[in-house]
Amino acid sequence: MTILTGCWDRMSIDRRAFVLAIGIDKFIFDEEKDDPNLNTHWTKFRVAFSIPNLPKLVGQQGVTEEPRYAKVSTGPTFSNTYKGLEGRINKTIYFGHTKAIVLGDELLKDKALFKEVLDIFLRNSEFSRSIPIVAIDGAAEDVVKVHPDMQPMIGMHITQLFENNQGETIRFEEKTLGELIKSLQEDKMAIIPQIHLGEKDIKIAGAAIIKDYELAGWLDDRQIKGILWIKKKNRRLEVSAPYKDFHVAYHVSSAKSKIRFNEDNGKLSCNIIIEAEGNLDEYILDESALDNKEIKKIEMAFEKVIKEEIRNSLRVLQEEYKADVIEIGKELERQDYKRWNKVKDNWEEEFQEMDFIIDIHVKIRRIGQAK
Repeated sequence: MTILTGCWDRMSIDRRAFVLAIGIDKFIFDEEKDDPNLNTHWTKFRVAFSIPNLPKLVGQQGVTEEPRYAKVSTGPTFSNTYKGLEGRINKTIYFGHTKAIVLGDELLKDKALFKEVLDIFLRNSEFSRSIPIVAIDGAAEDVVKVHPDMQPMIGMHITQLFENNQGETIRFEEKTLGELIKSLQEDKMAIIPQIHLGEKDIKIAGAAIIKDYELAGWLDDRQIKGILWIKKKNRRLEVSAPYKDFHVAYHVSSAKSKIRFNEDNGKLSCNIIIEAEGNLDEYILDESALDNKEIKKIEMAFEKVIKEEIRNSLRVLQEEYKADVIEIGKELERQDYKRWNKVKDNWEEEFQEMDFIIDIHVKIRRIGQAK
């Protein structure tokens, strides 16, 4: 009898709504598109769900030619939004294949609502900890509704951008759901990659700074690049530097960062050492880069640019946001626990006042084809 009972809770695949992307916003009443009955303190969330049109994807005749649907639901809780949606689409929402989560800026500014969202992610086993997280300076709903030319499935498109970022050149600080929750629980701060909308495409550049479960501000792509130099032990980056009357390009094939601490008369300082080597990708026609003195000058030009990027990032983190998202405190704890124990209770002030000494060492190993 046990063998013959079968799967008691099975569900046909055509009865599931596979959510590939979720855009979560704080509900702000819009007179033009919202039902007046929603304009109450009861409605807190506006959530957009990207659901593939499965018949269309497998080459069958569907109800619509669109490759996916974007459904929006509102409610007092995040759970209420997707459970309420099930009553409108005659399918059961399923998050086991979700590829991306987008967080709107108004949600990130509301500490209580943001913590509610993170709580449901922790409690619901359908949400994988490896789902990429992105933030937008605007409405997350707009991201879910966009139609990228190259890949109409917005969730897949965002996932592929993350995968590309792990390849030849690193462009942004990645964050998964599990990493975000861990960073906020342990450090009360985190970086979330920022997504930008185009008419027919999207890009990820810059980041949101989250401090104590609230949006503290935004970093641009150059500031993120400075952070990448510090945090990543061996990453491939691109550097452009002004040299003479033109710009030169440098492809970093290997980069390592070292962090050392010193204390002088009770004042803590941090020495950041960056060692990079790579190729000269772009120079100028009819100019020779074969001379060792010339190569040394070009290396110094790249060192100057990298140092400026790091200093600019540190200035923003220390003066504007007062947020140690580069985990200098964790590194101090790892290297010298006794010294960390003295400053951990007022680490925010210590981080703000800390002096950073930056040493950059760039080596050009290859200059490409030479005549």
